[in-house]
Amino acid sequence: MTRKAIKKKKEGPVRVMVVDDHPLMRKGIRDIIESEAEFSVCCEADSANRAIRMIAREEPDIVIVDISLGGEASGIDLIRALAARKIKTRALVLSMHTDTFFVERAIRAGARGYIAKSEAPRIIIEALRSVLRGGLYVSGSISGAFIDRLMNEQRWDTVLDIECLSNRELEILELIGRGFKSSEISKKLNISVNTVECHRKNIRTKLKIETSADLARNAIAWVHSMKK
Repeated sequence: MTRKAIKKKKEGPVRVMVVDDHPLMRKGIRDIIESEAEFSVCCEADSANRAIRMIAREEPDIVIVDISLGGEASGIDLIRALAARKIKTRALVLSMHTDTFFVERAIRAGARGYIAKSEAPRIIIEALRSVLRGGLYVSGSISGAFIDRLMNEQRWDTVLDIECLSNRELEILELIGRGFKSSEISKKLNISVNTVECHRKNIRTKLKIETSADLARNAIAWVHSMKK
């Protein structure tokens, strides 16, 4: 009886988990995935910590994860945790972040693909199929710049030495560079203003930046450099 159940699970649809801190986004992703009979959404989570517990229990084949999640742990932290624990679930990032630095960081962490949220729904299905075949998928809107960066060994982090920043600090630096205030960053990342301010202080310390004004100027310059 047990063998039949396992066999049936393997022969059934590919089991996908969705990790995003916005319920409407999770619902939309679920609808797209389940429009194809070969896939089913087996579980959902709104944070990295909840996701890692559910993955251990549910054992999905693929997890679709956003980089920006509620709480301190990011989607990239989740991907690193999967790799560290040697969990076989494959990770596919679906994010609003299209800068190649985020793509590179996700791939280095162990992600098998990266999709921009601005892509058409069919791209999610295309990416899932590619990852299942063992491929590495980067959606068309960002793949050109990503490949150029790898081929030319172009480093867009020369304005700031950002390798020392955590994933959350990197997200906040980008938002500062795009003109977001601390209160706006707080709402966007679903963390407190005090937490944002703490991250800002840590960023300044790590990057050896003295004032908030200097931080803003450097963040703007960094964001601008990534668009070239």
